[in-house]
Amino acid sequence: MNTIDLTKPFILDGATGTELAKLGYDGSVCAEAWILDHPDTIKEIQSRYIEAGSNAVYAPTFGGSSLKLAENKIVGKTVEMNKALCALSMEVAKDKALVGGDIAPTGQFMEPLGELSFEELVDNYKEQALALEEAGVSFFIIETMMNVCDARAAILAVRSVSDK
Repeated sequence: MNTIDLTKPFILDGATGTELAKLGYDGSVCAEAWILDHPDTIKEIQSRYIEAGSNAVYAPTFGGSSLKLAENKIVGKTVEMNKALCALSMEVAKDKALVGGDIAPTGQFMEPLGELSFEELVDNYKEQALALEEAGVSFFIIETMMNVCDARAAILAVRSVSDK
């Protein structure tokens, strides 16, 4: 599967976090790092979604931006982790489903409410988006953004590295 046909229903995967919890993830550590330590969990979850009819799965990169990873004391591994997480999903999806690069909020605020400049926010998302693009995702999903500035920064970041 290489393209999205939007003339008919397109089914995405489901609540990955809930399914991870059923398989032992307790939230005490960074989900992305836990998945890399327990790769069979995401493979099992995504295999079940594809078998149930999902046309796409999200790479488990929700908290994979450098700012989110830094909250978990993971620094300098954004590219490596995002590519490895995508590879797990691509191994499962093969030609049966598409893999979306998942980008989510940082949890931090821009000036004047916080310390981040808009440019820093774009750069944060751009690093992750470039890693996802290089990993070969079929599309990007920008989700659960808490404000328009975060969403705009993520969109600009994706557009700067991809035409998807």
